[in-house]
Amino acid sequence: MKIKKAFVYFISFFSLAVMFSVCYFLSYRNALKKFNENAVERNKDLILSLEQNGFLQIDKEGTSTNIAQNVSNGQTGNSTANMNNSDAVNNANNLDSEDNSVPVDTVDEAIILPSTQYILQTYDLTTGNMAEEELKVPSYLVGLTRIQVIEYLHNYMNDLTFDEFKNGLTSFELLTFSEKKVTLRKTYNKDLVENQFFLKSQNGKIVVYYGDQKTVYEYTEVTVEHLTQYEQLKLEEGIFVKDEEELYSILENYSS
Repeated sequence: MKIKKAFVYFISFFSLAVMFSVCYFLSYRNALKKFNENAVERNKDLILSLEQNGFLQIDKEGTSTNIAQNVSNGQTGNSTANMNNSDAVNNANNLDSEDNSVPVDTVDEAIILPSTQYILQTYDLTTGNMAEEELKVPSYLVGLTRIQVIEYLHNYMNDLTFDEFKNGLTSFELLTFSEKKVTLRKTYNKDLVENQFFLKSQNGKIVVYYGDQKTVYEYTEVTVEHLTQYEQLKLEEGIFVKDEEELYSILENYSS
């Protein structure tokens, strides 16, 4: 009885194993078939893409040619041909240049001459007035090129005189440039001159400068030794002062 029961179990297990194996085989075979079909489709798409982009050519007999490979194989020959073509072009250009080119040294760059017409414009932003006058060319401008004039104007603005600072010069620019005529423009705006004075300690005493920080307004006898360390440090760096009223108020405070 027990042997018969065991035999039934064995037959059942064996049948299930066979069925499972058959199902697995059929499933694997179907998946492999679909994979091959997809691979063929992708291969066709790849060939079509290469052909459309010019990387592959197919002749009438069905033979394919890889253009990229041909280009790589023929690179040396093409390079030699290109070099020969380049030499030929260069030789032709050299022949043309012998007839038409002008040496650089023979080209004169325009400069300001003593006879150049010199126009100076003055524009006041606060009033909107524009003044223009024709002057004799300053000696420091004679012989300068356009680039040198621009450089001079730049340096002028970086190192203003006291009068120019006090009047509120905001720009000095070149409008026109040629050997026949040069036009410059100065633009002023006094409203931008916010600080008329500048205080700074020097040799233990307070010196009052104008707002340009270069021109001395007054050497005071006010010493800094009795001031706090913070105030002494501020005076070493310098203090901007708006007007005379604020100036005398600060000096009176420091001297008391």
